[in-house]
Amino acid sequence: YDRIENITSKETVLVNCTDNITVELSEGIGVKIIITRSLAFEPEEMFQLSIAFGADLKFEPQKADEYNWSEINLAEEFKDNGSFVTSNLMSRISLLLAQITSSYGQQPLILPPIVAGSSESQV
Repeated sequence: YDRIENITSKETVLVNCTDNITVELSEGIGVKIIITRSLAFEPEEMFQLSIAFGADLKFEPQKADEYNWSEINLAEEFKDNGSFVTSNLMSRISLLLAQITSSYGQQPLILPPIVAGSSESQV
């Protein structure tokens, strides 16, 4: 959280929200997924904010060798088909974002708990 004190009198302010999913293989035993939501204002007005939550998922031992995991774009797979884990992480991120943005007595900034650009966000 980085508060910016450069407040201008411009009436229109855009909020840019970016979601990023990173997935790392954990030595063949599972994956570590981290979702980061970043907010920035245009022009730089009030604050910049990045929130990240993650989860460690373990492979079933008998299925761990069925795929060549390094050849699969796991971030894209979780974005499109991983709501079983991404929905929980995004709910936590959305809640924390609302709590932080309301900390100065202002209206909270409440964004939907879905990954931007996922199949869920286009319904």
